[in-house]
Amino acid sequence: MKQNKTSQIASTISWVVGVVLFFIIVIQTTAWVSFYLSGIRKENVTDQVYHDATTFHKVAELSGKQDYHQAPMLDELTKSGKLPPVANRLPENPQVIIPPSQHGPYGGTWRRFGTELADIQPYIAHRIPYGNILRWSPQADKLLPNLASKWEVSTDNKTVTVYLRRGVKWSDGEPFTTDDILFWYNDVLQNKDLTPAIPREYKRGGKLMQLQVIDKYTIKFIFAVPFGRFEQLLAGMPGTDMIDCPAHYLRKFHPSYTLAKELDKMAREKGFDFWYQLFADARDWTNPDHPRLWPWVVVQPPPARPIILQRNPYYWKIDDKGNQLPYIDKITFEIFDAETINLKAINGEIGLQDRHIKFENHPLLKEHAQKGGYHLLYWYDSNGGVNVIALNLNSKDPEKNVVFNNRIFRIAMSHAIDRDAINKVCYFGQATPRQVSPPKSSPYYDAEYEKIYTEFLPDKANKMLDEMGLSKKDSSGFRLLPSGKPLSITIEANGMACNPTALQMVADNWNAVGVKTDIKLEARQLFYQRKDAMLHDAAVWYGADEQMPVLDPRWFFPYSKESNQAPGYATWFRSGGKKGIKPPADIQKCMDLYTQIDTTSDEKEQKKLFQQIIDLNKKNLWVIGTVGEVPSLFVINNNFRNVPAVAINGWQFRGGGNTAPECYAIDGGSGK
Repeated sequence: MKQNKTSQIASTISWVVGVVLFFIIVIQTTAWVSFYLSGIRKENVTDQVYHDATTFHKVAELSGKQDYHQAPMLDELTKSGKLPPVANRLPENPQVIIPPSQHGPYGGTWRRFGTELADIQPYIAHRIPYGNILRWSPQADKLLPNLASKWEVSTDNKTVTVYLRRGVKWSDGEPFTTDDILFWYNDVLQNKDLTPAIPREYKRGGKLMQLQVIDKYTIKFIFAVPFGRFEQLLAGMPGTDMIDCPAHYLRKFHPSYTLAKELDKMAREKGFDFWYQLFADARDWTNPDHPRLWPWVVVQPPPARPIILQRNPYYWKIDDKGNQLPYIDKITFEIFDAETINLKAINGEIGLQDRHIKFENHPLLKEHAQKGGYHLLYWYDSNGGVNVIALNLNSKDPEKNVVFNNRIFRIAMSHAIDRDAINKVCYFGQATPRQVSPPKSSPYYDAEYEKIYTEFLPDKANKMLDEMGLSKKDSSGFRLLPSGKPLSITIEANGMACNPTALQMVADNWNAVGVKTDIKLEARQLFYQRKDAMLHDAAVWYGADEQMPVLDPRWFFPYSKESNQAPGYATWFRSGGKKGIKPPADIQKCMDLYTQIDTTSDEKEQKKLFQQIIDLNKKNLWVIGTVGEVPSLFVINNNFRNVPAVAINGWQFRGGGNTAPECYAIDGGSGK
């Protein structure tokens, strides 16, 4: 009798879930029909010819004398003597940006939105300014000069010589030189309070890279063993960190230059216990006193609303007519939840943004575009997948650890997912069912890996699970572990980095093959805390620029703490085996292959070695993909100019930043 009652309850729950899923499908199908009728098709969204260079800015070096011009908002400051003339603020050889469409006009405010300060920070500090020594092109197919006017790589790939632009100034007018990079190297990177563990990016052959300063504008990075990819790192996060340390400002917060009692006093006044907390606070993007090399600098920090960035009068770039960049006067950021941000987009209150613009809202965005005074752009997302599911191979539950580390289990769970249904319901059929692998546009593309184990074969999945010893079930039909406990999986995710409906469909698929599965959406901070502590069963995030997977191979093997499938193995890799959990042989093989990739600058050799990593992923399927190649949807005000119709959008390439926002312009000085 008790068993019958339990079965009835389970049947009722299944019926309710089925009804809810039915209504979700009806709603999403209605949206899909609207999307279809809007005229946007996959062939003219994801397959645009984004290598058409006529749509992009160009970079050049100054030749001969040039008359310089500045934004009108700076005229009074120069007339009053509060600001030097523009020619005295620019370097001897400013970076020249040739805009793709028009020169200027100056003026206007670019309105943007975020969900929290941590959400805004990457755009203010990394994407929009993109002031690295080198820079990725809009197509992400080559490196361009930036703070460096040129660079040289030795034939043995051990030395990179960088030639900085002469006379670049921080936003307070002080010179930027190799002294600032040396300060970062000596006093930040090698200070254990500020950098407890030196990242492997700066170490090769077990030895820290060496810096050799030739003069104020020339510096050499020297490695003990060949490092053929260091140029790429100069265009990424390592390159950002080393050029954001103005020595003349930060020395006052550092014990090598300021007395301990003075540091203690400043720390107490700020409410800190230690000097390194004071130092970190001084470096934070919210500190308006910190000099920057950005085109816009923070002048109204949080908690004020809106957060306001204003043009940097010492910015070191010009257009080919001698106009100092940027063209736009200000950028504002306001904080709302994602739903409100989408409503503001529909209402025409956004200048230009893709962050939090949900693809499922495409029909509404399209419908209100004319009234809202905006249009939509479809950039090529460099990620190889969305809703990437990583079962925790370092689970602290002994029984789950055994199950998750069984490749048969992972393959079975992949076959249990109905990717075509997810594509139709959640992405209007515009995505591609696939594993998280390099997209078709990538030189690393592998057609076999893209589709491996993606067929929806629930009968096969059931059989595989039975044969691996998970055939026993409870009264509700859910599989039991050898101990008799239910095999349950909680899929943890952050709403920003997933489609909740898609994850619920995955959970329903997995429940259908007897693996009890629930979805848990968490705040980003909690999500990171749990997966860093290896407390998750499964974690979901999006892809990591698989367009060029050597930059961030987190889903191909445990590479960093972002490798949700095995944080313990990643720690082992990054510490050189000194910490973390020793991985099995196939994962170690991937790590060894990647170390070999680092030593060569030969792209053919890099691809050959990485193909072996892909082959090991075909065998093991360490992470489970759902769909990918979803276009990045941008809302752009009709008054914006010099924004390409399509470009590569990805974190490693500073998506948006690689299209030179400093030359974006707003016709009429609109406030949108």
